[in-house]
Amino acid sequence: MENGTDYSTYLRIHDLLELQIPLTDDAPDELLFIVVHQSYELWFKVIIDELRRSSVALHADEPWNAVSHLRRMIIVEDLLLAHLRVLDSMSPEGFLEFRDPLNPASGFQSFQFRAIEFLSGGGKSAMLTFELFGEEQRSWLREMSDYPNVWSGFVQSLRCFTNDSKDADVLELVRALYRSHADPQRLALHAVAELLMDHDGRLAAWRYQHMLMAGRQIGRRAGTGGSEGMAYLDTTVAQRFYPVLWQVRSVL
Repeated sequence: MENGTDYSTYLRIHDLLELQIPLTDDAPDELLFIVVHQSYELWFKVIIDELRRSSVALHADEPWNAVSHLRRMIIVEDLLLAHLRVLDSMSPEGFLEFRDPLNPASGFQSFQFRAIEFLSGGGKSAMLTFELFGEEQRSWLREMSDYPNVWSGFVQSLRCFTNDSKDADVLELVRALYRSHADPQRLALHAVAELLMDHDGRLAAWRYQHMLMAGRQIGRRAGTGGSEGMAYLDTTVAQRFYPVLWQVRSVL
């Protein structure tokens, strides 16, 4: 094309389609496995961007400007759950055809997922010294861990619009918000709270579905990255980013 940029050039389609390189000959499910996980990482990049934009709005005490970003993130997370259903179409014997050469690669090493945890307000400092991450990845994760997260932004905005002196219990502030949110500022905060619940719920559903899928594919085998496999995934199912938002339902 003489003017503008054509579709393939703009999206770098040629480069993109060169990135799927199976390690095992004639393992039909490996291409699916690679494409799903690469797709995950692309969508993780979008989620990180939406979380950062949401956090900026919340720390500026402008919760209404966070709503559209959080809503988009939830839609993306619904896509990720659908991706798991595609991956679950593999048979266990089909997965085992190409699993061994993957070692020690593991989804546990997804540094972008760890960034999502930090930006959500639920990251673990142990990830900053995780030995399977390279120094460049650890450095980037440290930056993400220092970046203001959406939960601290929500609490800041909540205190701002309730004229709180920073002494009130967060649960009490959230309960008051749920009981009364008619004015525009509190209405926006209530919308953010519900979207954060959606975010927490989607990731909880993802962890649960991931655990079931792992059990279906590999049973109680150890994970390729040295983890305990399904035994480790069992421990993640009950994790929640926002226990206060779950707890408030019991005290309204």
